[in-house]
Amino acid sequence: MKTLFKTIAFVFALVLTANYASAQHPQKRKVLDKKEDRRDRKEDVKDRAEDRRDTAEDRRDRAEDIRDKREDKWDAAHNGGRKDRLEDIRDRKEDVRDAREDKRDRMEDKRDRKEDVKDRKEDRKDRRRGSY
Repeated sequence: MKTLFKTIAFVFALVLTANYASAQHPQKRKVLDKKEDRRDRKEDVKDRAEDRRDTAEDRRDRAEDIRDKREDKWDAAHNGGRKDRLEDIRDRKEDVRDAREDKRDRMEDKRDRKEDVKDRKEDRKDRRRGSY
């Protein structure tokens, strides 16, 4: 029984040492660093794309607000200033804007979930290989 424990401990120590030594190997370290750099660049590209989307969304919102103000001014001048009608129009526009924003949010959530799944798979793969 004692021999069995010693053998198991020896094999365990051998495996740990081999894993540590292979992880310290310069060529392997270089490959792992390249992989990590590639992953970081990919994330940077995604972040920049998301920033561009956010900027475009802000620009659209500002343009829509300006358009709404112009239309309200025109409607007030030409429709005898009927506020209830203007509010109905504004509410409909707001509903459309909210629907678009909800759709955009759903797509972004879907993209995030997809990315999380991919990251989990990648982490699992890295853990299986023994490199973190």
